Amino acid sequence: MKKSFVLRALLALIIVGVAAGFGVRRIYLSRPRTAARIVTAGRNQRTLIIDPGHGGTDGGAVSVTGKNESEINLDIALRCRSLAGLFGVTAEMTRESEQLDYPEDANTIREKKVWDTKTRTELINSLENAVLISIHQNKYTTASPHGSQVLYAPTAESRELGEKLQELLTQVTGESKRTAAKIGESIYLMNHIDCPAVLVECGFVSNAMEAKRLEEPEYQLKLATVIIGGYLGSMT
Repeated sequence: MKKSFVLRALLALIIVGVAAGFGVRRIYLSRPRTAARIVTAGRNQRTLIIDPGHGGTDGGAVSVTGKNESEINLDIALRCRSLAGLFGVTAEMTRESEQLDYPEDANTIREKKVWDTKTRTELINSLENAVLISIHQNKYTTASPHGSQVLYAPTAESRELGEKLQELLTQVTGESKRTAAKIGESIYLMNHIDCPAVLVECGFVSNAMEAKRLEEPEYQLKLATVIIGGYLGSMT
């Protein structure tokens, strides 16, 4: 593990500790969409894109608590954006709310999902020197599986980022024994982009204890801290 990765990740964890100490429960704020640029001197410029999975008519998996995955994804993604800002990074978001402005000719749920996926893909590919972090939740047919897993795209640098994030998530949350893995070919967005990219399955909404934890602001902040700390450590 690179020394710089460890130091930056630890710095991020210090920030989350301070935030928790002051009782910060909603660290994110709405802000205009702007392409992300690392402005700290001496770092290579990167364009950070945070993608809260699903949204609009596509709620994703439904938690055992009855909450849509898309809402949890957005909460964590917004916290990631706010934490990134503390390091001098502003992030491009593929969506900022649960509402999406679909075109008039997208009438069915399938048509809306296809339009949304292709729109996000075009946005990601339009930005130079980009790095994508897509936020999702997992679900299984039984309640026993739990913990996070990072899936990486088949693009350069994706595996390195995925493995660093998986290692840090395992160390900090203690909730997973999984390893980072290459994403399946069926995931359109992750297989049609040109940049380094990872998809973070933060936890299982089918596990009652984990589903409740994933809705807690403090745990969402912890996850966001690990994600941004991992990004800073391996991609800058």
